[in-house]
Amino acid sequence: MPNTLTENFVEQFKRCRVTADETVGIIAELGHKDEYVAAAVAAARQLGAGALVLHASSLSSPMLPPYEADGREVAPLLAAAGECDFVVDVTVGGLIHSDVRTRITGNGKRMLFVAEPNDVLERLMGDGDLRQTVEAGGSRLRAGSTLHVTSAAGTDLTADISGDGLPITHQWGYVDEPGRWDHWPSGFVACFPNDRTAEGKIVLQPGDALIPWQRYVQDVVTIEVEKGFITRVSGSGTDAHVLNDYFEAWHDSEVWALSHMGWGLLPRARWSAFDVYDPRSLYGQELRSTAGNFMWSTGSNRFANRETPAHLDVPMRGCTVEIDGVAVVRDGALVEE
Repeated sequence: MPNTLTENFVEQFKRCRVTADETVGIIAELGHKDEYVAAAVAAARQLGAGALVLHASSLSSPMLPPYEADGREVAPLLAAAGECDFVVDVTVGGLIHSDVRTRITGNGKRMLFVAEPNDVLERLMGDGDLRQTVEAGGSRLRAGSTLHVTSAAGTDLTADISGDGLPITHQWGYVDEPGRWDHWPSGFVACFPNDRTAEGKIVLQPGDALIPWQRYVQDVVTIEVEKGFITRVSGSGTDAHVLNDYFEAWHDSEVWALSHMGWGLLPRARWSAFDVYDPRSLYGQELRSTAGNFMWSTGSNRFANRETPAHLDVPMRGCTVEIDGVAVVRDGALVEE
């Protein structure tokens, strides 16, 4: 029998090491996802912790412009969240790329974003084995110099990942260390290559995914990349036209930049999720985490001082991902150590 949302929050909070002497802060948008707010409060109380709900009128970015950030709520939000030990983000779009997240975790607070339906949260809950796998992938990236991605469809992309300070994102779905952020559920590793070093071509195939549009690619699309930026999107079908229309709508060169790149590591995550569920009920974590995908993104990159609300994640099937000539993913399947 499936767990209730509150029961799953309790189990997740235990993974996040919530204790009775702590205060849990829940950041939410007024009138949205109230059941997640209630479950988070109930879970905190069941573990003996205090709970503080921080409602903002709106923190989510629009899917299309016009857009102008309104930071009036940020300062009081940070002041209140700064007094909490563990912060749960249940906003609609998430504070993933925001200054709010950076400043909360920068002060040593644990922070967790939650957006998926309850049964997805339960089915894909992370554990110690997943953490070990994700950390091993991060070690491979940290020791590498060149990331090279190819596919039978024609993808041939390289990026410079050299340097001791390479930013790496490890996501295994829970936060049990000070200053850590994660997204429940998750199961992937990614890095932010050295800015403006990505070069080559990405060829999207039907069945690849476009997130947060929560749909599969329908047509072949060729994306040309020079010095870390998309220079041309071409194809005879609808997808190429729609991608060009989306990027052009922002009138901002930053939206054409490549951001993070990595691969999925969660065997329980299924590629079929967008057809099995109502895709608009999903945030896309299942597709991001499918074992053996290659996932790249556009737009925001705080490590390159690039902020834009236009951000796509694109998980792809059937790719080979190599670090310094050694495959970690081959033809869409994880390479066993």
